[in-house]
Parts: sequence; C-alpha cells; structure tokens
Amino acid sequence: MRNNSNFIAILILVVANQIAVLSDALMKVAGEQASVFEILLYRQLSTLLLLLPLFLLTKQKLPAKPLVHVVRGHLWLAGSGCMVVALIALPLATANALFYAAPIMMLPLGMWLHKSPVNRTQVAAAFIGFIGVLVIIRPTEFNWGAIAALGTALTLALSNLTVKYIPKQESVVTSLFWTNLMVVPATLTLAWPHLHGFNWSLLYLAGGSSLFILFLHAGSVIAYKSANANSIASAEYTGLIGAAIFGWLFFSEMPDWLTWLGAALIVVPLVLQSPLPKQLSLWKKQLSQKRLKRSASDTGL
Repeated sequence: MRNNSNFIAILILVVANQIAVLSDALMKVAGEQASVFEILLYRQLSTLLLLLPLFLLTKQKLPAKPLVHVVRGHLWLAGSGCMVVALIALPLATANALFYAAPIMMLPLGMWLHKSPVNRTQVAAAFIGFIGVLVIIRPTEFNWGAIAALGTALTLALSNLTVKYIPKQESVVTSLFWTNLMVVPATLTLAWPHLHGFNWSLLYLAGGSSLFILFLHAGSVIAYKSANANSIASAEYTGLIGAAIFGWLFFSEMPDWLTWLGAALIVVPLVLQSPLPKQLSLWKKQLSQKRLKRSASDTGL
C-alpha cells in the first residue's frame, strides 16, 4: 500500500513540475515589462481570482490553523520574488536547475522539522542529483541571480515541509486560497510605489503563470500529504527536463550535451529509488496470472 502511495505521489510531482515550467517561462517574459513587486501583486490577485469560484463551493471555508497559512504565504512571497529575479538574470534551464536544489535542502530540513528517517538510497539519489545540477549549470561564480535561485529553493523546501502542519480534513482549495490571501497585505505594500496604472499585458502573463503554478502547489499539497517527503522529493528534479525544452523552444537557449547528461543524472536515480520498478514487476505478475486463469478457463480446467 505504501509503495502505491509513493508511486502516485511521485507521478503527481512529475506532472506538476512540468506544468510549472510554463509558469516560469511567463514570469521570465513579465520580468521584461514590470518591476518584481508589481509582477508579484498581479500574480497574487490573479491566483485568488482563479481560486475564488472553487473556494465558494467548498464546505469548510475557515482554516483550522491560520498561522500555518500566514507562514506558508510569506514563504511563497519571498520565494516568488527570488524566482522572478533569478529568471530575469539566468537562462530558464539554469535557473530551474538551482530551483531544484530544494529536494537536497529537504533532507536535512525534514530530519530537523519532522524527524524524518533518511536511508542510504535517498542520500545517494540526492547526492547524484546534486551532481547533475552542477553538471547542468557548470557554476564558475555566484551572482545575484544564482543567489536568488537558491533562495527560491530554500523557501520551496520549507513550504513543502510545512504541508504536514495543514490539517488533513482541510481541502486543497481552502489551503491554497488562505495561503494566498494571507500574504496580500505584504505584497500590496511592497508593490504600491511601483504601480502606475493598470497593465493588461501583465495581467494576462500573471494570470497564466498563476494558473500553471496552482497545479504545482495543488500537486505538492496532495503528494506531500500522502507520502513521506524524503521518499518522493527527488521527483522535483524532473522539471529540469521541461525547463531545458521550453528554454530551447521559446528563448533559443539551446541545451548542450552536458545539460542532457545532468538531466540523466537527476532522473535515473529517481526512477531507481522509486517504487516504479517493483510496481512494474507486480503488474507483470498480475497480468501473467490473469492469462493463466483465462487459459485454464478456455481449456475447461
């Protein structure tokens, strides 16, 4: 049962992280049109507008632990600000490579916050994945973009780990709505000096980014509620492949062979340490048993 839960959680994170790359691409474009805080405000408000119809349909509208949403909302704000700075300063694939240092950070943070056990396989997968990140970015020096990207990774790791403090009976929509609502005052305060009329183009970009990032947040909430964080965190790495592809298609950032080598170093340990091989073996065994039963039935045995 646990293997099935882990497999589903990993699959959710893989899909969610590919969709989230589209959000990063839109933010990279928005960074050329407006200030960081203005982008964050438009993104925050568009997120709330997208969530509002679903939130109104939920039965439990008040959060059981509002302080958790206050903390997570401000983590998102800090992480989003760092993300925009990183996307402006760095190629899409490079920025995402640093974003996906989050699972590495989750290992010690998970041990500290949740007393989560860590086995050798998880440590090895994280270590090889980190080597893959270094192969992709080939860092020669740290600039503000790289520092901002690591800041995003840290806030993402903390946000994922704080999911455990959200009551299980609280719906994903309720959680996302209140987490975003709690941080609006801070976002508005930061953006106010930069507002100069309504920007429809920015609204479209922010709205699209919000829609895609909601898939990531919802997927993270579902995945990390259903499985141990250290067992599935490496699935976050697979978004690097999507970042390389989208960077190539939309920003002419052609990935070289080292980028693909790094991606392989990230994905292969994930697959090997996931329940996927065992699950495939189980499915094969079940299929063979069904065939034997069918054969026996056809022969009248």
